[in-house]
Amino acid sequence: MAYYLAPISTGLGDLIVSLPALQALIQTGTPTFLISRTPFHEGLESRIPGLAGLIRETAFNPDVLSEDDVFFNLRNHPLQTDYIWGSENFEKTYPGYKITDVMKGICADFGIAANYDDLKPLPFEKNSECDDAVVFVPGSAGIVKCWPSSHWIDLASRLGKCGHKVVVIGQPERSVIVKDCLESGLPHLPTETMIDALDALSSALCVVAVDTGLMHLAVHQKVLTVALFRYNVMFKRDYPHVRSLSAPLCHQACIDIEYSSVPNKVIKFDAFVENKEKLYWETWTCSKKNWSQRCMASIQPEHVQSAVDDLISISLAGR
Repeated sequence: MAYYLAPISTGLGDLIVSLPALQALIQTGTPTFLISRTPFHEGLESRIPGLAGLIRETAFNPDVLSEDDVFFNLRNHPLQTDYIWGSENFEKTYPGYKITDVMKGICADFGIAANYDDLKPLPFEKNSECDDAVVFVPGSAGIVKCWPSSHWIDLASRLGKCGHKVVVIGQPERSVIVKDCLESGLPHLPTETMIDALDALSSALCVVAVDTGLMHLAVHQKVLTVALFRYNVMFKRDYPHVRSLSAPLCHQACIDIEYSSVPNKVIKFDAFVENKEKLYWETWTCSKKNWSQRCMASIQPEHVQSAVDDLISISLAGR
């Protein structure tokens, strides 16, 4: 007998929010395998205690499993297939639901005793460069989710005046925001592997991140996290160690593209690549070319600094 679990979708964040379900299956003592749908799902498997192995979906055939084996496809559930998350119809049916509520509902229906109230961080090795630092995660595959470069630079200045060390992680060759931050002189910590990123984030005093997979990884690691969202806060995580700031309702042109592009049906990913047809965040940009007019620019650096200060002060008071 064995368990096989496929995350809710293709991104790194989708894997991270699926970790409690994976960990619950492992906890049963039954050999448990992670089914990776894209390259974003690979790299952390050596840090998931008890995982029996990883199988790419392109090489996995659930039809040949034994009668005792169980395949948990977290995407194959009405909460996934009947609605587009965050849409008007979804909100009417599931008012106030966020990603944690969705995951709890899916796991309950699948009989997975996942604990989303008390996250279990993955083991990590301390990274001295991030020790006692505020780590910035400015990059995202979706430029519409990014915070302006000028705001990151302003925030770094504010935190520096308060005595905080700032470190940027991300790929400047893939993110213009990360590139701008580094060109402004902010220190960069290269994270060549997912293990490097895990160690860096887990070692931080606090993480400030846009809505991306590494933000969810920081949250899972119970690191103080300030998360920056567009108006759609479907992936907001409500934990004591997290503060979430969101932009106002964005331009209708962006919303129209967003809800016309979301793939919410059950999909079998037949190519192990970054598929733009599936990862829709990479296929569109904000309707406003001027960054000052973009919705994310409305989140002000002073508000983010206040959230960082609030988390740190509460954390220090609890020691």
